[in-house]
Formats: sequence, C-alpha cells, structure tokens
Amino acid sequence: MPTAPMTVRALSRVTALLAALVPAVSRAQHMPHDPAADSARYHLGTMATGLLTTANPALLGRRYTEGYLTQPNVMGDAAWGALRFTGTLNFEGYTLRRGELNAGMYGEGYADRRHPHTLVHEAMLAVATPARAGFRATLAGGKGFTPYGTDDPMMRPFVKYPVNHHHAQIIERVLVMGAVQVARGDRAITLEQSWFNGDEPVGPFTGPQWSRVGDSRSTRLTVSPLPSLEAGVSSAFVRSPGLTQGGAFDHRQLSSSLRYDVPAKRYALLEIARTDESLGTQRVFRFASVLVESSIVHRGWALSARAENTDRPESERLLDLFRTPNGHVDFQLVGITRWSIGTVQLAAPGTGIPRLRGTHLTPFVEVARAHARAQRTPAVFVPAEFYGSDTQWSLSIGARVHAGTMRRRMGRYVFPTGSSPAHTHPT
Repeated sequence: MPTAPMTVRALSRVTALLAALVPAVSRAQHMPHDPAADSARYHLGTMATGLLTTANPALLGRRYTEGYLTQPNVMGDAAWGALRFTGTLNFEGYTLRRGELNAGMYGEGYADRRHPHTLVHEAMLAVATPARAGFRATLAGGKGFTPYGTDDPMMRPFVKYPVNHHHAQIIERVLVMGAVQVARGDRAITLEQSWFNGDEPVGPFTGPQWSRVGDSRSTRLTVSPLPSLEAGVSSAFVRSPGLTQGGAFDHRQLSSSLRYDVPAKRYALLEIARTDESLGTQRVFRFASVLVESSIVHRGWALSARAENTDRPESERLLDLFRTPNGHVDFQLVGITRWSIGTVQLAAPGTGIPRLRGTHLTPFVEVARAHARAQRTPAVFVPAEFYGSDTQWSLSIGARVHAGTMRRRMGRYVFPTGSSPAHTHPT
C-alpha cells in the first residue's frame, strides 16, 4: 500500500534551516569559553542524517525504497554557576511525517515505521549543590527523558532504532527529577527519582496532558566502578500511556543494563527490559526484550553489530497499513509478535566539509535481518501472511552530518561530581 508523500516544502525548509545554522554553530564552536566554574558556559551543535532505505518485503510481499532526512536536531547546553539548561529541538515532524521504514518498530500510531519525535525533544533546567566530599545533589525539571532504561538510540551507533525503544526508554515527558551522586575518584553511584505525565505524545506538535503531570514515576540506580563501565537498574510505573485521557492499561516497566564505553575506540551494551500491562494489580500482558550491541573503531572505521529479541504488541491496522489507531485501548490487541533482529553497520572515517569549519561528515552502510513470529497461537496477526515472509531484509545507505559540539549521551541531567567529558568536538 502506498504511503503518504513527504511534504517537499517542509523538508526543504528544515534542510535550509539546518544549512543556515551550520556556519553559526561552527563559529560558536570555535569561540573561546571561560573555564571558570562560576562563569557562563555554553555548547551548541546540530546534526542530521541523509538516508536511503530499501526494505524487502516491507509488507504484502512488496519492496519499499525511500529516502529521508532523519534525526535533524539542534542541541544546546548552557550553564551559569550551579544552573544548567539542556535543550534539543527535533524537526522530524517536518521531515519524517510518514515515518521511517524500520521493521518491528512501533509506537504513537506507527507500525514498522519509526515515528517522528516531538519538536521540543527536551528542555530541562537543573540546579545542583556544590560537590563536597564526593557528594552532590541535583534537582531538575522541564520536558525530557525520564530516568529509566538506557540511552536514546539516536546517540548510539545505528541509524535504525531497536524494536524495544518503548520498553527501554520513556521520553518526551514533563517531569521533575531529584538525584544524588556519591563519588570516590573514578567510582560513582547515582540514584535518580522522577515524577512525570504518563501519556505518550500523540504527534510531533502536540503537548502533554498537563492534568496528568505527576501521575507516573521512575527510579534509576547507576553504579560506575570505572569511567568506562556502568551498570544500571531502573523501574517505572506509567499510568495509561496508550490513552491520553487515561483509562487504558498501566505499564510497570523494569530495565537492567551493562554498558562499556571508551569513546572513539570501543563500545558495548547489554540490556534486558520488561513491560507488564495491567489493570490495577492484575497483569494482562507481558512484553520482554533482550538486546546486545557493540562497536569497535580502528583507524577511523567503525564496525558495529546489534542483536535483539523483543515482544511487540499488535494492534489493528488502518487503511495505511503502516499506521495504527493512535491512543488505542490496549485490550484491542490482536496479537503479540516476537521480533528477532540482527543489524550490522560499517561507518567510514569522518571528514570535514570544505569551507565549513567544525563540521563532520560520516558515510555508512547498515544491513538488518528481521524475523517475526507470533507468540500465541492461533493468532489473528500472522507475520508471514501480513508481510509476505517471516523474514525481512533492509539495506540503508547514508551519511551523518554533525556541526559544532555534540553530546556523547542524551537525557542525562545529573551534575557529575567528577570532570568526565559530556561532549565531543568534531574535527
């Protein structure tokens, strides 16, 4: 079934905006910053990925080939003494309205396409106590990432999101977060607690249900015995995320992870996540996920691999078979599908763009093999019949463009007691 065409005018406007920002971001990147702790400091960066994806079969035995400008973001951070602002604008609402081909991906009214994120991806203000005797407390509020699960896939090696995105992250919520961190040398323990609105965004330009702010909560404990190693465990109670006015199933989510990261050299992540959908104390559905991914860099070349097994809820499809009713009630599920996906990416050494100082262009190729099978039989939704095969292949070719100062991670609002770098500077 054909998909809705991308709005060329909107795409050209966002492309022009990002292109206009690159020189300004580049100049800002190379302006001197006063390192004094009590002075104002800021970082600014922009990123986007030009992408061509072919998927076979995408659905009904048909191959789909599409091009996108995906993950267009402008990121800014500013600090004034004990205050820090973290902001990200995401323009996928203009460039990715039809969604991005992504087998197994779901959420916010999309299926087998990644949905566009909201325009205000994050806008968080944090204040911290002075670091004394290895102890520091942080209070943060605004819109952003709840302290649950692992890092946003956007900041990880792959262009295609894992199926477990909604099991492993809870993002774009209005929240209040408190955190404490205790550190001794390179070792640290961090405890975060937040309260937020449970309803998921229903579109890239819609706001939250303000009356629901505070009806959900999450907790995350992170232990870092080494600067390159961290273990995390987190839990969340999310009130009726599938129905904005409330009344749908509540989600009780658990996540545990082990992450190893030596920037520009080696990276690995092991993640186990689980989501229980319940009415009151009665569990109705359970969705499980296991994911492992790694990356190694040699002479600028980056080879990355990911494997995951994730359960996905299946809803009735609309006339556009890539779409599902948004704000659906969970008891209308027509099945549960187990997605087993292997992904490999090879990225070439990054290069600068002539005449644009501070920019970074990284070409890559990414291949994924997805296998889907119904978890319960008999099933209304049979993957092999719907897609034309129980195995799908996708090939993505593209290039990432960065300008200015890029964050190594996203959605972390705790003031560190140490001095580990939170940003990278393209060369």
